[in-house]
Amino acid sequence: MNTGLRRLAVTLIITIVLLLSFTLVDVRIGFSSLTDGKIDLFTQKEPYSGKGLNMPSDAFGLGELVILYALVTYGGIPLENLMVTFYVKPPEASSFCLTAETNASGIATFSFTIPQKCVNESEVFGEWMAFANALFDGNTFQDILTFKVDWIVKLISVRTIDENLTHQSSFGIGGDIGLEITLRNVAMTMKNVTLAIVIQDELNVPVNSSIISDLEAQPNEKLILLYCKLYLPKWSHIGMATVFVSALTTSPSEGGVPYCPAISATFLITSHNPRTIAFHDVAVVNAVPSATSVELGQSLNVSAVVRNEGTEVESFNVSAYCDSAPIGTLKVATLLPYSKVTLNFILDTSLFTVGNYTITVSISYITNEADLTDNVFVDGIIEIKPELPQIIHDIAILNVTISTGSLYIGDLLEINVSVVNKGTETEGFDVGTYYDSSLIGTMRVDDFAPNAQVNLIFMWNTSSISEGFYQISASASPVPDEIDLSDNTFVDGVVQVLARPPIHDVAVLSVIPSSTFAYIGETVDIHVIVKNHGIYTESFNVTAFCNAAAIETLLVENLEPNAERTLLFHWNTHNIAEGNYTLTASASMVPGEENLENNSYVDGVVEVVKGPEEWLVPDWFYWLLPLLLLLIIILLIAWLYRRRKKNAGEAFYKGWTAWYYGYNLAVKFVEFRICS
Repeated sequence: MNTGLRRLAVTLIITIVLLLSFTLVDVRIGFSSLTDGKIDLFTQKEPYSGKGLNMPSDAFGLGELVILYALVTYGGIPLENLMVTFYVKPPEASSFCLTAETNASGIATFSFTIPQKCVNESEVFGEWMAFANALFDGNTFQDILTFKVDWIVKLISVRTIDENLTHQSSFGIGGDIGLEITLRNVAMTMKNVTLAIVIQDELNVPVNSSIISDLEAQPNEKLILLYCKLYLPKWSHIGMATVFVSALTTSPSEGGVPYCPAISATFLITSHNPRTIAFHDVAVVNAVPSATSVELGQSLNVSAVVRNEGTEVESFNVSAYCDSAPIGTLKVATLLPYSKVTLNFILDTSLFTVGNYTITVSISYITNEADLTDNVFVDGIIEIKPELPQIIHDIAILNVTISTGSLYIGDLLEINVSVVNKGTETEGFDVGTYYDSSLIGTMRVDDFAPNAQVNLIFMWNTSSISEGFYQISASASPVPDEIDLSDNTFVDGVVQVLARPPIHDVAVLSVIPSSTFAYIGETVDIHVIVKNHGIYTESFNVTAFCNAAAIETLLVENLEPNAERTLLFHWNTHNIAEGNYTLTASASMVPGEENLENNSYVDGVVEVVKGPEEWLVPDWFYWLLPLLLLLIIILLIAWLYRRRKKNAGEAFYKGWTAWYYGYNLAVKFVEFRICS
């Protein structure tokens, strides 16, 4: 019986035994609808770890650590401290079993290492099966996991060929030798591979070598054909030669290690018929859409990787299709051998109808292409779904208004905040109001329907606020996935908070002397301005002082609220000694007045000095002078009267001028003419 038949027989026997055991012990398979209990067996190989009922895991290589996880839940709740049985069955080797206990997360763990060396590869290579069993509430739950063990990347063959891809066993020195290398990747994910190629002649002398780096090996055992050529130097030894090919994880200089054993092929080096070989081969390595499901009208990106797998520089076109409908065509120019390039295609789904579509990327055939099987890459299925109504989350503060622009400390300010739901969903959020950066208050808005608008009223108690100007604003907390946060805050403006005016308060605002310099004996005028800061009409006394001495007191009657009045004081410096004097004015306290700090005002200093002596006139002189002037006037009148009395009678009849001068002017004029 061959290996394949033996493996099939073993699998059937295990399946029958398991089915019988399930019947005897009333097993409920994990994720069954008969119970809320579940068990899920998986490995560390993300993203293909085997999560889900009876799902396979990604492959493992020789010497690699395998970690098995069993998640046990009941009703969605992880079960802690539950015993789990792990059972592992290699392809042909002996099975092994271990138990472990679940932790607080409901996960039991078991790990082992794939053998690094084995006598018979069939005992290790192939499909492994793992079982996880757990008993809870009288039911046994089980999950089955399969994974492959093999060389993750395996070299299948290397052929010596001519330019026509035909096998050739001899090559002349001074020419090229063509190689066709076949490999595959058993993993479920893409793997990077570095190929190391070396030719040794019959004397084991390396005559040429090459490193091909960063090759992407497609997953799931897709065969990859790669073509290359190496030059045979003229100093190569004539005879049998060997070409060796190794597959490494990365470049040897960066610590690359083998994926698998090297492969080789022999050929004859001859002294005649050297030939120049050229291979043309391009391939689509990968094509990945940005999503597997989109709404009608949305754009979809398709990222395609193409590679030059030949020996020559190539230029070609790459096209992408959605079913048979073209998505687009892009030009690849001068792609170097063994290099790759990533292309991006954009699919406009508005041109399609709702349904499932297959994405394909293909390269147009180039002349003498060696391998046409990899010119087309089929990615899989994408679903175009009906366009769903757009979901928008957006809350906005439309306006903030205040009841007044100024108020007194202790007053309440009414703040009206207008909020609107500009989105499509019912929302719940908080709205806060602020003075500057300090919070005034917060209100909760729940079940706020789309397009709804609400006015919120906040009351700001200014009892603990200092006098000044404050900026009022409102802000709504962001809702999940909100598209626009710029309108969540609204700044209203500035409100002035004033100190409340007292009920009774009079004040002296200023004291202004007519001069800051005076001679002893001069009078200095003092202007005093008073104001009523209270809310009642007041009457009070204001006294002006020179240093501590009172100058004068004036009565201020019926000074109305907020009104000012100017008082005039006269300071006689007659009895003042030389020196500097400070002028002050004080208002008497009115009944009920509490603020007395502003009842007094100190102006400054007035300098008083003696006047010049030649200008000093005694006071009695000013009383005597009018009497002397009066006496002189009386004497003058008496003299004039006496002089005119002599000719008063005659002159009286000659006119008032004759009477005034005491003689007739006409007679005097005649006498003057006769004499002359």
